[in-house]
Amino acid sequence: MPNILPITAASNHSPAAPVLRPQGGHFAGIDALRACAAVAVVLLHACVPYANPAMAGLSWSVQDSPSESVTAVFWAIEIVIMPIFLVIAGFFAARSMAYRGAWFTATQRIRRLGWPLLLTVVFLLPIEFYTWMLGWLAEGQVSVSHVRRMKFEGGIDRNLWGLSHLWFLQYLMMYVLVLACVWTSLTRRSAAQIGRIALPMCFVVAVVSLTMRPEVVWGFQHSFLPVVSKWFYSGAFFASGALWYRLDPELDDVRDYGSRLMGPGILLTIAAVCTGTWWLGVVGDPMQWMNGGWAGVDPVVQSDRFAGGLPVTSLIVRSSLAVMSVAAAALMTFALMGVSLANINRLGRVMKSLAGASFMIYLLHHPVVGLAHIAAKFALPGVSPVIKVALVTGLGVSAGWSVSWLASCRRRRLAERTKAEEPTRSIEFPRPSEVASTQKRAA
Repeated sequence: MPNILPITAASNHSPAAPVLRPQGGHFAGIDALRACAAVAVVLLHACVPYANPAMAGLSWSVQDSPSESVTAVFWAIEIVIMPIFLVIAGFFAARSMAYRGAWFTATQRIRRLGWPLLLTVVFLLPIEFYTWMLGWLAEGQVSVSHVRRMKFEGGIDRNLWGLSHLWFLQYLMMYVLVLACVWTSLTRRSAAQIGRIALPMCFVVAVVSLTMRPEVVWGFQHSFLPVVSKWFYSGAFFASGALWYRLDPELDDVRDYGSRLMGPGILLTIAAVCTGTWWLGVVGDPMQWMNGGWAGVDPVVQSDRFAGGLPVTSLIVRSSLAVMSVAAAALMTFALMGVSLANINRLGRVMKSLAGASFMIYLLHHPVVGLAHIAAKFALPGVSPVIKVALVTGLGVSAGWSVSWLASCRRRRLAERTKAEEPTRSIEFPRPSEVASTQKRAA
């Protein structure tokens, strides 16, 4: 990611000796952005059955009537949503390491992410699997015997097995470990080295990863283990957030200048969405070009399979799409961070609750959204996809938000009960007889 924001003198503070300031509300805008991004993730998944072109490599509970407006929203969110989370995660991981130490932070982060990942893999993924099977049974794609034996025909399950939306937790733990390993070396780097070398290298890594494997963004790489191209692409944004901490530890530059990036970011996002959806529509069967199978693609000599005289599968066309996609993601990420920081100094009650529930919304929404899509397809066949998306998004957000609210109420009751059960400690005043004896001894 290039050095797209100016560096002021205040940006050169070393994290080894950070400038202390009252933090009340200083990052309230980031909390608000994180809350809105969690809702955007649910909205993204709510759009899946109605997107055309659909996301290659992504298996879903049902497919429904496509919508052009929903498709545009889907791909616009897809380009920018994970970079937002990754840059924020990288920035605050670096900030925590500067204050608390690298390995202490890494241990705490892995504990906080590892347990939810383990529990959701054990309990949530089986629920999600049978939710998907319910949709496939309703559509006639599989039979009950296939589900019972977990053996499917025609390769319909080729994209079914993996961590689903939980891949982010797995990758994040790995990134935190890598950051802890290189933290000492990172603190020795000057602002010039970071701004002129490290950040541009992050941009190059993201572009190369996306050029070689467009399915990192324009498809879905489903697996139980990290996928190399996806790991490097996502890691480039996480590293950008960590590196940005070295330049702007209080995000003052982002707050002051980030809004200037909004216009170029929106234009690039529109260009990337238009180009990407066109490319997906003409490139052919995803099973041929995914995982780097370019040699197996035989472009037909037609105008819609060429761009400027070049085959759509050529390195130049793919790299151009990659540059647009990465640049749009970078600009929109820092623009949204800047606008949020500049305009939000204090969270309202609802936004504070939503921000606190964002992690739970992320964890729990997937099977709820998949089940809601099944119900929407068969119970509301004539309803507009836009209305269906709104209903499904509301259900997905409400599921995680309500669980988080119930958990916070329970914690509050336990705290009040514990406080009430604590014995009241009071200062015992001396008795008159004790005072008299003390005075007599003193005399």
